[in-house]
This record gives sequence, C-alpha cells and structure tokens, in this order.
Amino acid sequence: MIRSMISPCFSGSRIQRNMTSMYYCFVSFIIVVSLFHHRIIFADGSSIGSRHSYSLTTFDPSGNLDQVGRAVRASMLGAPVVALSIPSSSETMVTTADSESSATPPEEGIYICIPLRFLGTTSPLIIDDGTPRIVPISSSICICHTGVGADGRALCDIAVRLALDYRYVYGEEISLEELLEALAEKVQEMTMKAGARPYGCALLVACLGSGNVDGGDKGREATMYRIDPSGSVELLNANGDFNSENERRASLAFLGKWNSQKEKDLRSQLDSQQYTTEQQVQDALISAVEVNDDSSPTQSTPNEGKSSQTFLYASFTRKGGLRISRINRETRGDDVTSTSV
Repeated sequence: MIRSMISPCFSGSRIQRNMTSMYYCFVSFIIVVSLFHHRIIFADGSSIGSRHSYSLTTFDPSGNLDQVGRAVRASMLGAPVVALSIPSSSETMVTTADSESSATPPEEGIYICIPLRFLGTTSPLIIDDGTPRIVPISSSICICHTGVGADGRALCDIAVRLALDYRYVYGEEISLEELLEALAEKVQEMTMKAGARPYGCALLVACLGSGNVDGGDKGREATMYRIDPSGSVELLNANGDFNSENERRASLAFLGKWNSQKEKDLRSQLDSQQYTTEQQVQDALISAVEVNDDSSPTQSTPNEGKSSQTFLYASFTRKGGLRISRINRETRGDDVTSTSV
C-alpha cells in the first residue's frame, strides 16, 4: 500500500524532469540555428550585421575597414565644394586687347564656392548656422570642410589650435607640411581609437605658398590638398609639376557630393576657360555648383514668381587675404541676379 502511494509521486517528478529537459533542448536548438543562420548570411563580412562592421581596428575578410569606408561615404554626401587655383603665370590672368580697361584680372590665389543649403528652407532672417565653412589658419593657409558639419567644425578648431601652439613655441607661422602632418595624424587616430568613430568629413587645405625657394617661384605656388576620414593626404592640383611657366594653368578641386559625369564635364569646361576678371571666376564657380546641385532647396516667392539660392564665395590671395562673401542668386524665369552680402 505504501508502495502504491509513493509511485505516483515519482512518476510526476519524472514527467517534470522530462519537460524541463525538452525545454532546454528546444532553446539550445533555437540558439544553434540562429548562430548558424547568422554565419551563413554574413560570412563574407559585407552585411551590416557582420561582426567586422562596427569595429574600427578589425579588417574584414576582404581587407576593408567598414567604419572607415562609411565615414568616407559620409564625407562624399556633404555640400559640393569647388575650388579654383590660379597661378601668377597662368594664361587665365592675361587680359585681351578688346577687354575693358577697367577690368581687374584675378589675382594669384585660390577661389572657393559652396552652396548654403540650409538657407533655402529656413527663415530669410538667418544669415548663418553657426558653423564656419572656411576658416583661416595663417596668412597663407585656410581650411574648408564638407560632410558632417559638426565634425568639420571640430577639425577646424583642432587646426587652429595646432597653428596657435606652433606659433607660441617657435615664434612663427606653421608651415604647410607641419599642419598637414599633424592634422592627418589627428584624423587617423580616430580610426584606431576604441569607443570612438572616424570623422565623417573631408578637409580642403588651401595654401598660397611660403615664398621663394632657392631663388625660384616653387615656394609661391598655390596648392590644394584633401584630407579624408582615413587620414590620407592627397594633392588636388599639380601646378608644381610643370617646369615651364608657360605650361602652368589654373586647376580645379572638387569635394563633397558631385555627379561624376557632371564633374568630368565641368572640369574640362572650366580648365579650358579663360578668366579676365574675378567676376568671371565667381560666376563660373557658382554656375558649376548650380549645374551639379539641381536638387538643392531654394527660397521662392509665389507672388513674384522668383526663386533665390545662397552661395558662400571666398577668394584667398596674397594681396587681399581671405575674403568671404555671401552671394544671393535670384532667378526670375531666364533672368539671374546676383547680390553680394
């Protein structure tokens, strides 16, 4: 009788143990299937869910750093920037005989144009968003950025601090080589630092030159460099590659979001164009940005039937230094009116 009373207790506990074992087996099966499925889908490391995607210091099987690649793409989605470098001996600076006597030829230097997109959808009372697009570093160096605006502002602050520290220690302005090396090192550090991300912007470093070198004009040539989120430095104009002064010509640099075909057409068009006045340089650069930036927002006035677009135009020369102006282009049908502010 006692045996018959104890048997049901043992049978109930056995059923409970069996159900618990089945539950753990089912959970383990689900985990194994999920891991196997994850590995099958992302074995090539190219998907967002790859274990290499969010690691700055881990190369994926194809040899890429995914986060750095995404930062480079972010820098290419910024506002389009076009810069024109004009050397002193360029044919673009020679005025023709039939040109107006009052026309002033463009000075040797670098000319930059950037669209201010934020002004197209906000109040007309806003003249700036608090982020400087073009920042002077020294009397011969300035920096322009595109991509993530906050990252560009932070890098410009770093560049200014580097220039001030160099002047405080050595009593002279920082050289182009020192600035490029130090700034590129700061950018590259963020591609290896744990718990951080790369800068999502690209920098355009414009330099007018440091003066005569060995009695020649090599040190006076205007040069433009790009620093991308990986920390690499690239020379954008090759005026220094020409030994003959007659072979030197104006050169272009493009940063940000540009249509590849339009960029190619604009490069060939602007390279072959001759500029007899600085106004022609300004109109050419603004027109280039307008052609590329077809989808940019504009302010429109329904009653007057006109639209306006705002551009930031800068001329960086030895004589005038860095001069930045805001250009409002109003369009009424086929008529275009420019206003400098």
